[in-house]
Amino acid sequence: MSISLAEASKLSTDILLKGIIETIVKDSPILAELPFIQIVGNSLKYNREKTLPTVAWYDPVTDTWTTSEPAFEQCSASLCVLGGDADVDNFLKSTRSNIQDLEAAVIEQKAKALRNEFENTFLNGDSGVNPKQPDGLYKTMKGTAWTADTEMAVGDVVVPTAGLENGFRYECTAAAGDKKTHATTEPTWPTTEGDTVVDDQVTWTCRYGNHLGMAVNGATLSLAKMDQLIDLVRGGKPDLLLMSRRSRRKVAALARAQGSNLQVGQGKLGEFVELYNGIPVAISDWVKDNYTVGSSSDCSAIFAFQMGEGAVCGLTSPEVIQAERLGSLETKDASRTRVKWYVSLANFSIVKAAMLTGVRD
Repeated sequence: MSISLAEASKLSTDILLKGIIETIVKDSPILAELPFIQIVGNSLKYNREKTLPTVAWYDPVTDTWTTSEPAFEQCSASLCVLGGDADVDNFLKSTRSNIQDLEAAVIEQKAKALRNEFENTFLNGDSGVNPKQPDGLYKTMKGTAWTADTEMAVGDVVVPTAGLENGFRYECTAAAGDKKTHATTEPTWPTTEGDTVVDDQVTWTCRYGNHLGMAVNGATLSLAKMDQLIDLVRGGKPDLLLMSRRSRRKVAALARAQGSNLQVGQGKLGEFVELYNGIPVAISDWVKDNYTVGSSSDCSAIFAFQMGEGAVCGLTSPEVIQAERLGSLETKDASRTRVKWYVSLANFSIVKAAMLTGVRD
């Protein structure tokens, strides 16, 4: 069972913990909506659908039936430790708290820092750079770009070169001879699930993907690309379109140019939210406007995803967020509260989340 942080705060009987969770959820479009699966242990293994089995029409009397098995990709996500210590000087607490509860203010700031770090990691986390954190959406959806004259193995998966990503992935299903791709020329990629293309000694099979590029060096956003991004999320519309402030302004300007404004709806916390094609548009200051695509270093990204079990979901220990009062410190006249969260994230299905990169103003 999954539970959102907003619902977790309702179940908390600890006033301090309840306040921390409410602070974290407030002003966070991700944490206000993202459900979390509570797991026992330090990791979760799950099978992600890779290819469906085939079916066929058969003559009721004479045909021989053939078998076909589905294929799954086994994935795992490990809980990581996110947290920090909030120290409050006892002298200041005693002499300055007549105007403001100093301890509450310090812990609130620590909770905001926790929220910001989670949002940043949710989008930009890279365990290759920092092995203490999980991989974020940008890394998990970016994929491995095709390269020339490279040895491949059956099962390897690539996407077209940077800026030319078309929303599909390509799986190596056969490799002969030296098992290398063409020495210079990238293949013309098919865009129909199951179609194949021969790349020198390698045969690629088209699979559904989740990464769409604007152009080799990025390009100005268009509503057509927005619609194409939404269509990459299968099994229903995305629950959220997440973008930078710059991209939100561009989407709003494009909508006005078409003679309409973005729709307005109401979020789960009663706040007003903008909608594009009936999908909430959310802003995160951690969606960068300086991703590099080709020769351009002023590119942004837009994320579209469903949330929940079977889609994009958070993982957490059963305690969710913990506030541990450590008490007085030995080396200074202060008391310490430790705010910690054993947390990670998982994308249970490739087709439940998509990303548009190379978005320029």
